[in-house]
This record gives sequence, C-alpha cells and structure tokens, in this order.
Amino acid sequence: MNKMKLTLLATALALSLATAQALEVEGVNVAEQANVGGQHLVLNGAGVRTKIVVDVYVAALYTSVKTADAAAVIKAGTPRRVELKMLREVSAATMHESFVDGLTDNVGKATLKQFGNQLEALDRLFKEVKSVAKGDVIQLDFIPGQGTRVSVRGKAYPVIAGDDFASAMLSIWLGKDPVQSALKTKLLGN
Repeated sequence: MNKMKLTLLATALALSLATAQALEVEGVNVAEQANVGGQHLVLNGAGVRTKIVVDVYVAALYTSVKTADAAAVIKAGTPRRVELKMLREVSAATMHESFVDGLTDNVGKATLKQFGNQLEALDRLFKEVKSVAKGDVIQLDFIPGQGTRVSVRGKAYPVIAGDDFASAMLSIWLGKDPVQSALKTKLLGN
C-alpha cells in the first residue's frame, strides 16, 4: 500500500475507535471511561433527567466495574463519578435545592441535619458558580477516604469531606426514592 492509503486507513480506524468510545444520549456525547483519583472507571449507564416535561441534564454514572446493584455503587469502597451535562440553564439556588430535596427524600431530615457542614460547603460552591448553562458539565467525584469533589465547567472545588456524605449524595440518583426512577434504571445500565 502506498503512504496515502495507509494514512486514510489509519484515519478511518482512529475515527471508528473514537466513535466506539462515546455513547450518545439526547444528542450529548457521553464518554465510555473516566479517571477519578487515579483510578480508571467505566461508564455504568447514562440517561436524561426530566422534570415535568423539560429535559434538565444528561447524567452518567462511572464505576470501577459495571453493576446493576444500586446499593453496591452507593457503598463502594472505590471511586465513583456522576457527571451531569446540562441541557438547560439552571440557577445555583435551584441546583442546591434539588440536591437537598434528593438527599432529604433518601436519608431523611434527621440524618440530613448531620450533614450541616457539608450542605453549607455545597451551598457556598453553588453560590460561587451562580448558575449553570446549557452545555456546562458538573462532575461529582466520590473518593473513598476523602469525600466528594465537585467540578463545574472544569473548575474543581475543595473536597466536601465524608464518605457518608458521598454515599448520601449518590442516593439522590440511586437511592430508595431517586430523583427519577427511569434515570436510576438507565444509570444502572438497564
């Protein structure tokens, strides 16, 4: 083969591999892999969060191994990530409120009081962010022994301490009363 044909073949192969590396959900590309705390994670599942009739974000769950067991993900001793790719603009106050509502639904008001410092840190973070726009990405990295690292638009904020808080945060999407049952099913690969 001549050099031109080899170049075209290599380009075609590279493009086909790149295409195989991404999943598309509602027109949004979702990576098949992530790296959290130096550990390689795989896409466990992805779906759309819809509130009433409005699509809010595409959520993706990354775990060390694929599983359909929500409790195993919540309690895992390995890093996990929930990535939210925004499909519309949402204010910081609304994001914070939705997280608190999701936590309350899954851990209860009494347990939620134990997370006062963490909720204050989350509130400060969202106040600094002000709002998220269509196309913005929020990454929630759950790192055992450290806590929850939130990144918005590529900017990482200080880790919010506590494995128990990280597990509670995961329950927003994977708990007994998830933010949306159909989304929970998708995140668990079904």
